[in-house]
Amino acid sequence: MRIVGGVPAAEKKWPWQVSLQIRDTHICGASLIHHQWVLTAAHCIFGHFEYTVKMGDINVRHGAHTAVTVPVRDIVVHKYYYSIGTISNDIALALLEFPVNYSSHIQPICLPEKTFKVESGKECWVTGWGKREESEPSDSAPFHLQEAEQNIIHRQKCNEIFQRKLSRNDMVTEGALCGSNERGKDSCQGDSGGPLVCEYNNTWIQVGIVSWGIGCGRRGFPGVYADVGYFRDWLVAQVNQASSLDPVALLTFGLLLVLPLGTLVTP
Repeated sequence: MRIVGGVPAAEKKWPWQVSLQIRDTHICGASLIHHQWVLTAAHCIFGHFEYTVKMGDINVRHGAHTAVTVPVRDIVVHKYYYSIGTISNDIALALLEFPVNYSSHIQPICLPEKTFKVESGKECWVTGWGKREESEPSDSAPFHLQEAEQNIIHRQKCNEIFQRKLSRNDMVTEGALCGSNERGKDSCQGDSGGPLVCEYNNTWIQVGIVSWGIGCGRRGFPGVYADVGYFRDWLVAQVNQASSLDPVALLTFGLLLVLPLGTLVTP
């Protein structure tokens, strides 16, 4: 069982992984970034449904004693998100109905400051419960969380690849980056909204959000991710506007986003 070419993830390895659900059915991935906030992709938000999030469990269908399911109180989609021809500003925040307690199975992922740029070629990881093959029916996607390596490709180089393959310019818009794997490993439908994370100095940092791709695992076609660092100011602004969080929580979240790379820590 795999994302596309991935392998099952070990328990507690990715404690920030979240399943965004409607009627107890997984629709997208997401990541925990604060006691009361979850980060996902804008294209995962379909309308005025009653969303819930599940975390603390690598099995998306069954409830381990470590699992927590929380209703979503509110969702903020980037106001300049669009998906006509290509996808741009594919980022959204979900405010949870109540804060979750951190544990060995539930931890937030660190977010980069705006000036941080992940180096081209760096090996990072994407995780999710998405389809294992492009042609696989969605209801056959794995129950067990999957992981796969991705090598970072910067936006300009990624656009050059798409231009050569499809003769289309600027498909990867500002605020996005790409990931690829020569062995065909890739995210797929159901992984959308999930985290792309990189390790620096024994600290995991979320650099991307699964956004879109040309098929799944097709040779020569990178996957496209929203660039989390690019949206730092937007993230801070949305959280600071939320009246439901106490000042201490707001301050903690803000500091997490602006700490220099060498001192980024998971709270």
